[in-house]
Amino acid sequence: MSNRNITGIILAGGKSSRMGTDKGVLILNGKTIVAHIIDALKPAVDNIIIIANNDHYNNYGFKVYKDIVKDCGPMGGIYTGLLNSQTNLNMVVSCDIPNISTDIINKIISHADKNDITVPIHNNNLEPLCAVYNKNCISTFEKLITDKEWKMKESFKYFQTTKVELNEKDFENYFTNINTPSEFLKQTTQAHEI
Repeated sequence: MSNRNITGIILAGGKSSRMGTDKGVLILNGKTIVAHIIDALKPAVDNIIIIANNDHYNNYGFKVYKDIVKDCGPMGGIYTGLLNSQTNLNMVVSCDIPNISTDIINKIISHADKNDITVPIHNNNLEPLCAVYNKNCISTFEKLITDKEWKMKESFKYFQTTKVELNEKDFENYFTNINTPSEFLKQTTQAHEI
């Protein structure tokens, strides 16, 4: 359990248009992808909330919030999560990285400071959907959403960020995205090979 007073926010409200079905409820290694994320988050945070527009997520025993602003991508989910969180620090994790581990989450949280966002980076690529967001990001996100500037990576120029460098191995092991049926199939195949 964290002693940092931090909320875990799981983003599961996406349209999953490339997958064709809700990614978070796909079964991988005997449990849903969102259950894998919950298992990784639970030891690292004090509380978990889920941002989702599918009633299935009510089955996990955590508070579920629907997007306050619809159709503006992950930014809308993060904004909804921050508004509903009771803590200043918030570990946001998207439901399409099922291999994320408690160790990596703790590593990111351990670097969280007074800056707005603490984000992992690899080869100059930010991972904004597995990062710590401070509640003081709310007003900037509100403005960006109003202005239809919804691209997460481009939004970072408006925030003070702390970057956590990841090595190649960690990046490959823990940040594999599942967005399409073929990516999901690859994950299930690898899981059977291990």
